[in-house]
Amino acid sequence: MEGTMSDHQRIKEKLNRVLAEFVEQEPVTGLSVGIIYDNKMLYAKGFGVKNIETGEAVNETTLYHMASVSKTLVAAGIMRLVELGKITLDDYVVDHLPYFTLSDGQYRKITIRQLLTHTSGLPDEDEFEWDRPQYDELSLERYVKSVKDRHLLWEPGTNFYYSNIGYEILGDLIAKVTGVSFEQYMRENILLPSGMRDGTFLKQEASDTSLATPHVLGIENGYGGRVSDVFPYNRAHGPSSTLYANAIDMCSYAIAQLKQEVLSADCYDLMWRKYADTGYGPEMEGIGLSWFLGEYKGLRLVSHAGRDTGFRSHLVILPDKGIAVCVMTNSDYQGLKVVWQSVLDFLLGEEVPYIKKSLAHDLAGWTMSHGIEAAAERFRSIQPSQLDRYLVSEPELQFIADTLFERGARQESEQLRELSYRIFGEQH
Repeated sequence: MEGTMSDHQRIKEKLNRVLAEFVEQEPVTGLSVGIIYDNKMLYAKGFGVKNIETGEAVNETTLYHMASVSKTLVAAGIMRLVELGKITLDDYVVDHLPYFTLSDGQYRKITIRQLLTHTSGLPDEDEFEWDRPQYDELSLERYVKSVKDRHLLWEPGTNFYYSNIGYEILGDLIAKVTGVSFEQYMRENILLPSGMRDGTFLKQEASDTSLATPHVLGIENGYGGRVSDVFPYNRAHGPSSTLYANAIDMCSYAIAQLKQEVLSADCYDLMWRKYADTGYGPEMEGIGLSWFLGEYKGLRLVSHAGRDTGFRSHLVILPDKGIAVCVMTNSDYQGLKVVWQSVLDFLLGEEVPYIKKSLAHDLAGWTMSHGIEAAAERFRSIQPSQLDRYLVSEPELQFIADTLFERGARQESEQLRELSYRIFGEQH
């Protein structure tokens, strides 16, 4: 795809068209996309709205809650301390945080490397208390002390199990080793050196005029996004979840990873080395130091996704091609895999006339507005040749049903389960 400025302009025009069509056809509220090609920023643009109630447009400087993509920066922060000789990856956590305890005495064996690779044996957190946020600098320390009654799932170093708890512990460790707050250390040592001028882990520092509003799935005013009652911020969960960044920031960060500008090549060799199998499929089959490792169409892929209340994000990098794609949305119910895969295919030279439309969202919307019989008839009316334009996923329809159930829309949830059975049960 290297070429003249006019070639790049045609690429951008094609991206503008297919991404705008995707946002128009899906119940997504806002979407931003940043693209690196040949180790340079090719594209950064926003679509849709920051807030469905105000209609304010998204652009390339709109800030999103990046959720678990945050963890990749924490890994970089830890590796910077390794480079400086402040810590080693095989240090025991208790050597730096003597107040860290668990109900299982094996916690003393947990190392920094095991926290980074989700092989510590720690369980995951299931209550982030977004509705009861903490804002003070001691939030992380209090959180680390609060996990004292948790049980290890197995002996440290034995198996992979994704744990947000481990990253809060890493954030507190950074603060204690450096003597400054986690957020200050990250800004000075990772964000700014990566060129992320608007990026921050502190919501208080994120510009209110730039920050996207979180949206959850609703049916009260028609099927689609509604503004979330809570914003997913709690300083006690900063390291695992609360990076705020825009498309330009994420392009700068991706370039820094591709060019290995912030850390040494040795650090990237360690970060992008497989430590355990995840069981997550070919694109994320291994875990490095925070990063998921796999392949995409025969190419080495490193990535991380994120999802919290009202937001989703995905950063994917093809290190051997100098390509990266970051996709962000302020709708927590909208899958992004179809977007980044379509963009990658396009960058790899494939013809991509459109991004596939979600069949699950289409039929769920029809069920809410016209009833289950009409939705079933709509599916039957789709010709096999037309079905190629749709992303057909039974798990996605089940996810939507589960989401509505959690929101209290139990009757509508049951309708979607019945619809799923009619459609996919018939095909099995």
